[in-house]
Amino acid sequence: MSFVSISRAVFYVAVAFVLSGCEEDVTAVVGTEHPFSMWGVLNPLSDTQYVRVFPIEGTLNRGEPLPLDARFVSTDLETGEEQLWRDSVLVDERGIVGHVFYAPLTVDYQHTYALAITGGHGATASTEVEVPIRTTLTLVEPDTSVGVILPGLVLNNPPRLVRNELTFGASYIRGFTDGGCPLYVYRQYSVSYDDRIREREDGWWFVVNLREVHGFVETRALEDPFYLPPFGITFGFLRFDTIVANEAWNPPNGIYDPNVLVEPGTLSNVENGFGFVGAGYRLSRTWTLLNHVVEKSGFRADYVSC
Repeated sequence: MSFVSISRAVFYVAVAFVLSGCEEDVTAVVGTEHPFSMWGVLNPLSDTQYVRVFPIEGTLNRGEPLPLDARFVSTDLETGEEQLWRDSVLVDERGIVGHVFYAPLTVDYQHTYALAITGGHGATASTEVEVPIRTTLTLVEPDTSVGVILPGLVLNNPPRLVRNELTFGASYIRGFTDGGCPLYVYRQYSVSYDDRIREREDGWWFVVNLREVHGFVETRALEDPFYLPPFGITFGFLRFDTIVANEAWNPPNGIYDPNVLVEPGTLSNVENGFGFVGAGYRLSRTWTLLNHVVEKSGFRADYVSC
């Protein structure tokens, strides 16, 4: 498991920022009797859960490559089942020691888990994490009455969606070989759809305008001095990605700014400690489009051959 990624899970904000090189900022919490900070994500699609733990100390140090003198336990509050977690000691290239507690555990949708870590000194940091509802991402039939509109719906009203992205790929000709064969260049782009997804009674709704996607790619192709516009742009793929998150994952003012979130206590759900443990999982769907739908958007559906 990577030292940078604590959970193989899904979130991209404070957790990734903090664990990718800001250990000193997290552990340098003075003037507090809190024993630990915790950072992680419970993922119902994973058979193993991970939480990164920092002992809170008054001075900066690299740490000893030994397990923490601590007991980490999770409890499913719906069933009462308890799970003891183990400490995985990691040392990065700078010699800084990290602690990732893990357990062979599949968390259940809509269950709440209590996580508690107790040090040898008897102090405990704890949190409760609710796993969001199970859902699916459904793609609706394209509407070609005006342009090409591709609707999508995330069902079952999950509490929160994080990092909504549209990713698409396309190819265009930027010259020919001596034998007359086209030289294609392939480009892939990702754009945020956070401001284009709306909650309604049956779930979260979004629409993709494929003509708009074509215009986006064309604008960038025209920046290439070797692009040959008469041959058009060949459609590659279109994919929508989102992260279904629990309600607690709610940054100040709804903005995921690592410069703000890195401050202790800014986004925290840990009692007698610092940090944040959320829950969620990734959803992704790729469109399969008929040739006439692709061509109505302005894309080519096929490649120019020799």
